[in-house]
Amino acid sequence: MPAVKSHSKTPSANQAAISRQEASITPEQRYQMIAEAAYFRAERQGFRGNPAQDWSDAEAEIDRILHHPAKAGLSPKQAFQQKLEAQLRELDTAFDELKLQASLAKADLRTEFEKQLEVLAAKRTTAQAKLGELTRRTEGAWEDLKGGAEKAWDDMRQTLKQIAIRFK
Repeated sequence: MPAVKSHSKTPSANQAAISRQEASITPEQRYQMIAEAAYFRAERQGFRGNPAQDWSDAEAEIDRILHHPAKAGLSPKQAFQQKLEAQLRELDTAFDELKLQASLAKADLRTEFEKQLEVLAAKRTTAQAKLGELTRRTEGAWEDLKGGAEKAWDDMRQTLKQIAIRFK
């Protein structure tokens, strides 16, 4: 009986990077990206097209970008920038919700809420600066900023979660 060879496929470094990118996009971020792409499709048509078709086309486009950024014409840097921009928009939405909660809170709680929001605003400014710096870097020189940008986003996301839990 012939020996059965095991053909285990080891993913390439590029495939592993794509898998990490896909795993880092939350369903909410994906939804937001699709919604924005569908909106811009509808806008280009003067809002006279088919909304369901716009959504379907946008969903296919975003999934193609997320699963195969190189095929979508995006460099790894551009794909990373898009991911950070989507995360920033999502965090801005959560920040706005917290500001509304703070405005509705009692005076003593509102003061504490506002202090925490100031801390978060400073972290958002840092994250925005990292994104700006990343944008200015060339394709070959952006990798050294990637870790710092991810750390800034993680730090901001963690602070936002702590504030949300504390003031629920």
